[in-house]
Amino acid sequence: MTFEKTKAMRNAEKFLSQGKIGAAISEYEQVVMFDSKDFGTINMLGDLYSKNSETREAIKCYTTVADHYGKQGFAQKAIAVYNKISRLDPKSVEVWQKLAELYKQKGSLNEARTHFRKVADHFERTGKKLDALGIWKEIALLDPTNTEAYMSLAEGYFGENEMEDAAEAFTEAGNRFGGKEEHESAINAFKKTLTIKRADFKALSGLMRSSFALGRAQEVAGLLDELVKELPHNRELRFLLIDCLIESGEIAEAEKEVIKLVEIEPANYPKFLELAKIYISNGDVVSASRILSMSSEHMLVGGQAEQFKELVDAVLEIDADQLDALRLKARFCSWQRDEDALCKSLIRLAEVAKSSGSIDDERVALTQLKMLIPHEVGYGERLREIGREYGFDTPEVEENLFDKRFLRTAQNGSGPSVEGEIDNGPSENGFDYALETFEPAAAEADETGFAFTGEVTEVEVEGGSGEAGIESEAASDEDIRLLKEIDSIRFYIDNGYLELAEKAVGELIAEYGDRSEIAAIAGEIASKATVAETESGSTNSNDDGTARSIGIADLRSGLGIEDATADDDSDYETDFNTAIAYREMGLIERAIKEFQKAAAGVRQNDGTRRFFACANMLGLCFMEQGMPHLALKWFERALETSGLIKEEKQGVWYELAAAYEAHGDLGNAGQYFEQVYAENADFRDVSERIKSIAVSQ
Repeated sequence: MTFEKTKAMRNAEKFLSQGKIGAAISEYEQVVMFDSKDFGTINMLGDLYSKNSETREAIKCYTTVADHYGKQGFAQKAIAVYNKISRLDPKSVEVWQKLAELYKQKGSLNEARTHFRKVADHFERTGKKLDALGIWKEIALLDPTNTEAYMSLAEGYFGENEMEDAAEAFTEAGNRFGGKEEHESAINAFKKTLTIKRADFKALSGLMRSSFALGRAQEVAGLLDELVKELPHNRELRFLLIDCLIESGEIAEAEKEVIKLVEIEPANYPKFLELAKIYISNGDVVSASRILSMSSEHMLVGGQAEQFKELVDAVLEIDADQLDALRLKARFCSWQRDEDALCKSLIRLAEVAKSSGSIDDERVALTQLKMLIPHEVGYGERLREIGREYGFDTPEVEENLFDKRFLRTAQNGSGPSVEGEIDNGPSENGFDYALETFEPAAAEADETGFAFTGEVTEVEVEGGSGEAGIESEAASDEDIRLLKEIDSIRFYIDNGYLELAEKAVGELIAEYGDRSEIAAIAGEIASKATVAETESGSTNSNDDGTARSIGIADLRSGLGIEDATADDDSDYETDFNTAIAYREMGLIERAIKEFQKAAAGVRQNDGTRRFFACANMLGLCFMEQGMPHLALKWFERALETSGLIKEEKQGVWYELAAAYEAHGDLGNAGQYFEQVYAENADFRDVSERIKSIAVSQ
């Protein structure tokens, strides 16, 4: 038999008009049984139960309706129904709590507090102290200005031995005191947190802010220094210590801590920039240049080349003859592959070096100029003059700055021995001169720590038919270029990069054909390869005595910081540095292959930033190749790296946005640019990029 809902509803209405409540209830019960989601009828049924003094059944109906309205977001309707329940059962704690939450949802905070207090009082009377504290916490959250309530809450948790909740409440109280500029009270609250959790980051941050406001940064610096000694690998604590040292004016100590921080995780290098700006504002150009030297490669690879240039220019505005800054300016021009600007910077470096008596700087600058501007004979004449005056027996060697920029000058014999792989970064002075080895007795380091371990010698060329050499006077431009390319390949051979040398020879054959000079260098490669195959074992230093790179270990040693044991990452470093070299030479496809090899050899979240660096560089390479869809994949993988700091995330977001924009997806591009803008409106040109996308859409 089919149930007719309409007929049942008419029957119920007829019974109600006749005052037959019981009969009407029976009809409505059938309707509700047939349609359990007819909440209007359920509510009416509750009213009839209430009239008929069937309180329990009425509350059951009302609760069903109120819960439905609450879940649907109809707070006012739910409140009206719960008030019906409250009249039937005025002592129901559950109803008070539901009403409090609904009033809070609606924004009626006074009514919410009233009902929460009734619940809290009930819990306290019945001995449920922890439940009462939870409700008092809700009350405190409703009134951000009521700081004392949070202190009482914290003391309550502390008395109940609920230390986690107590620490959280003391910290919140401290933040509220700080917001009202009651810094003494804030400091007391934060210190109570620290008695529970000695290294709580939020409490330490709040303590630091209030102490700064009272001019007591030194006190917090002492506390943080103790904590950092206990937890030397805690990056967040070291960040706070650095900020305290800067606020205290102890910039030199802050610099030491930044060096340790960057050693733990190189991605923290932006702290160097903060120090550089402080040194510049203080007029300390020597320290500013030192800091920029340490962070130059990070900035250039990280897409902050223009910011790097601005800081170097700021140093030179203060002291136009600052040698370290002039080296850095040359480094920037080299990175930009701007030969004209590089020549100008080297000319200026040579002039200042000559006037200041820095012969080694002058010789290196002149050597590069002789290579870059071969028709300017004055540079060669000055080099020979220096050789005669200072007793350099061997002539100068021409070096290709662009092809060899990943080789850094080694430290002289007076310093600690240097062992390690070739890096693409600059020397300690910030400029990546690539020099041949010379006798240690001739090595001297200036006061900046810029040491030369190579005699600069001029390429000897021999003329004559059938000879491999080319007479420089009569040589064509093509012959001069070939000679320089062969000299670069010989550099690869001398430093053990036989694979790179073989690839370079293949390119020369494709470009120049079968030339005797190319055949001769190919023979050298084959000879070296044969020797390498027959040798067994390996040594920790280069067999031919060529210069080794100066790494962070040397910097640590110079500052008296203990060395840390490093993992053997030689395969990764070789692949990564080779990729960097290829990219800087414009060989993007080869760079991609090497970066992919480096990425394949590491794990994404192995506690380092190796995979992150590879993924980021692959994204940049694919962008340079005009393949934004592939760049997106690598930037997204870079973003999946755990433990990224905000500056790293902002950088990847920016690159993702640029890739989406290049791919034609302006919606996603705008979203990522906005994420960067929301956290750092000064990040690169993000504000202009957002405006540009808005116009395009």
